[in-house]
Amino acid sequence: MSLASALARRALVLAALLPALPAAAQPAPPPALPLELNRLEPVAAPNEGCRIWMMVENDAPGAAAIAALRLDLVVFGGDGQIARRAAVELAPIGAGRTAVRLFDLAGLPCDRISRLLVNEVLACRIGGADVADCADRLRPSSRAGVRFGL
Repeated sequence: MSLASALARRALVLAALLPALPAAAQPAPPPALPLELNRLEPVAAPNEGCRIWMMVENDAPGAAAIAALRLDLVVFGGDGQIARRAAVELAPIGAGRTAVRLFDLAGLPCDRISRLLVNEVLACRIGGADVADCADRLRPSSRAGVRFGL
């Protein structure tokens, strides 16, 4: 038997055994960050506009405190055109906690909002470290009758 065929035979035997070997422990994926557009509320005075209610759940097992979570939001009007852009800070949020944050969009009535887009994560600091994949962790949803997503 040639050396090449012997090596090929051993490779086939090893390949057959590999599924039976225990898989190496893979690190757990980072916890997801559910982000819910919960409510739109008309604001009358002093500046007519819309109050945005957002909820962030940081209660997944193994979650660490969120020191910074700043988002660049783009607001679309009923005609589909961009109506506003806003940077909002949703932190701090303790580990194992759910937080509600609200902010006002002056001059933009709620009934003229058709969609909110998380355009970019401007800052994300979790567990004492800056997090580069923060946008991948966000899980946006909406209860407000307005589309909300990435």
